[in-house]
Amino acid sequence: MPHAVAVALLPPAIHHIAAAHGIRVLSIKGAVLSQQGLRSRRRPSDVDVLVDPARFEDLVLLLRSMGWRDRDGKVLVPLPRDGTVLAPHARTLEHPRWPCQLDLHRYYPGFLRPAQDVFDRLWAHRHTAQLAHADCDVPSPTDHWLLAALHVLRSGDGPQLQELETAAAEVLRGREQDLLTRAEELGAVGPLREPLTRLLGASPVVPESDVDLLVEWTRRIHDPGNLPDAFLEQFREAGGATRIRLAFRQAWPTPRSARAFHDVGDGPLGLFRFYLARLALAPAKMSAYVRLHRRARTKEER
Repeated sequence: MPHAVAVALLPPAIHHIAAAHGIRVLSIKGAVLSQQGLRSRRRPSDVDVLVDPARFEDLVLLLRSMGWRDRDGKVLVPLPRDGTVLAPHARTLEHPRWPCQLDLHRYYPGFLRPAQDVFDRLWAHRHTAQLAHADCDVPSPTDHWLLAALHVLRSGDGPQLQELETAAAEVLRGREQDLLTRAEELGAVGPLREPLTRLLGASPVVPESDVDLLVEWTRRIHDPGNLPDAFLEQFREAGGATRIRLAFRQAWPTPRSARAFHDVGDGPLGLFRFYLARLALAPAKMSAYVRLHRRARTKEER
């Protein structure tokens, strides 16, 4: 199957599978943004779907039964009841017969409200878009602009942010108050304060309840490669067996993660040298994680 055909057909296929099992999903980014006039047309490299957090693992298990496999082997724990911008937010799945990747998102970083609350609000305002001649649920243009702006801020892509702001000035003209209201309801005012100020002509007020998470968000986008807090949040929320898996994966990352997030040399030799060095580091790391585990258990027992 050609890559472009796979990217076009996969969203309605996922919607059909999810709907058959009562799982709510929203297609995000990609062709939907272009259809809504929020960015220029381009060829998407993968498919992104936002999943009802309450049914996220159900959909993952369902797709695994159909031959999809986790690309990175991430260890995900239940999301905190309060909002979060640190916990890993997606699984990237691959299938031998589909030449494109599928990113399943269980929440979207930058929306500071609790994940379930954010999804329910997005769902309540959803629109439909024609993807491969099938009606698929998608965020409203206003909500989708907020999501896309958070994405480009996290990736540090200034030109894309400028493109989004230019599009919003046209597509969302006359709906500026709705844009601000939705940003407030979804907890995006703080992270998007500067773009919103440029669009609205006035600086929106950041709710006091968002300040702590906003600090974490700011630290994340300015230093995305060094996030011990993300691991500590997961470790704190995990159960005993999952904590062991998290610690092992942190000390001994997969080859793909090693190349993506660590200074690994080219070729098999570079990977061999990386893991050889980890043999010296792993005992100290595991010891630190065991101490964290004991400390967490002590707090739970109090």
